[in-house]
Amino acid sequence: MSAPAPGARTGSAAGTAALVRLVLRRDRLRLPLWYGLTALFVVGVAAAVPGAYPTEEARQALVAATAQDPTQLFAIGPVHGSSVGAVAAWRPRGQAALLLSIAGILLVVRHTRAEEASGRRELLGATAIGRQAPLTAVLVVAFAANLLAGLAVGAGLTALGSPAAGSFATGLSFAASGCVFAAVAAVAAQLTESPRAAIGLSAGVMAACYAVRGVADLGAGDGLSWLSPFGWVEHVRPFAGDHWWALLPAPAACAALLAAAYAVSARRGLGRGAFPARPGRARASALLRTPAALAWRGQRGTVLAWTAGMALFGAGVGAAAPTIAEQLAQSPVLSGIVARAGASARPVDGFFAFIVYLSAQVVTVFTLQAVLRLRAEEASGRLELLLSGPVGRLRWALGHLLVAAAGAYTVLAVCLLLELAVDLLGAPHAVLAVSPFALTPGLPAAPFALGPVAALCAVAAGLTGAGLAALARRDLGG
Repeated sequence: MSAPAPGARTGSAAGTAALVRLVLRRDRLRLPLWYGLTALFVVGVAAAVPGAYPTEEARQALVAATAQDPTQLFAIGPVHGSSVGAVAAWRPRGQAALLLSIAGILLVVRHTRAEEASGRRELLGATAIGRQAPLTAVLVVAFAANLLAGLAVGAGLTALGSPAAGSFATGLSFAASGCVFAAVAAVAAQLTESPRAAIGLSAGVMAACYAVRGVADLGAGDGLSWLSPFGWVEHVRPFAGDHWWALLPAPAACAALLAAAYAVSARRGLGRGAFPARPGRARASALLRTPAALAWRGQRGTVLAWTAGMALFGAGVGAAAPTIAEQLAQSPVLSGIVARAGASARPVDGFFAFIVYLSAQVVTVFTLQAVLRLRAEEASGRLELLLSGPVGRLRWALGHLLVAAAGAYTVLAVCLLLELAVDLLGAPHAVLAVSPFALTPGLPAAPFALGPVAALCAVAAGLTGAGLAALARRDLGG
């Protein structure tokens, strides 16, 4: 007769405190980057609003232009009021709510479904850890991180001189969206059998909710927006009434989602999901006979999703260009930022050059995500199986590098902080000389220059070569 499971003896939540400390230890860098930089982004945008829209007339023109621009209505929503605080709460609303939602999804899946897929959860189950302790621990961390980020935003906006009520309403509304989608990820982690499927399901729900809010703002009615957590964020209306009651659906949704997550978790088998994984083909396709083809098969969903997203982004930017050109005419500060793209540029050309500059940063996130799959393959043990066949290390790595270029999260964060210091804090523009984004050609406002592009390619080639040389010499897992 087998002994009862440790969770049965000690309670389903036993060991939660220890696992909370483990989550904090493992994500000691990820948590500040996701939640801290999001809070810093919101406060930085708010600090720039008085200079970008210095007069009541400029802010009223922004409100009027946004109300007539379907692209901005879908992407962010309407501006509720012409005060500095209302504009400061509106401008980063879409990005901040999305960033905290994505952070919550990745955090929860990483410490639930990914742990089961790697086998570490089974090892934890051999100790005095309750069955629900891992899920409870990561939810405690996710909710606390969102709350702290929201409070940091509120404190930052208050320090800038905004009313405290509106400041904390802004921050906590963003935190509410992060908490809701952390709970969505908790459910998805119980329904699926792979981390990628859990992230995909959660991201699909998030995208659908964002689209519902966008369609509602385009004229479908306020009633539709109440079906989306992003609509709840919008209905708070910081600095324009401070409707705290609009956040009441968030805790109710979290409670319902968590009840579902715990119910499914208690009934499913460890390592399995409520929805069984679809079995693959008995024989591999001829298109999977090379490392490059295998890398493409593993990352094609990500590549196609990013391609579609950037295409939609480009279409939206093109549609919004006339309205944004009018906004630039009302804001000397924004006109000055755009003018850096080319001294003789027309406003619309300078705007597109600025978008190219920002797009380079966005696409960098994809390259980091794709290249870090190399490490994920090694950590999961799949690489060892692959290299047991007639495949060399460098050939395998080059297959992945054909899909994306190498990079590092630290470099990306430093570059973004440098630009924040220059654009918002008045640091010397020469500081950006160390950022690769500063060398992005300012097309169509400025002529194409081969030198900066060649320099970037040379640096990329050197770093890639150094990485491949290190991979060829070190032990797997080292």
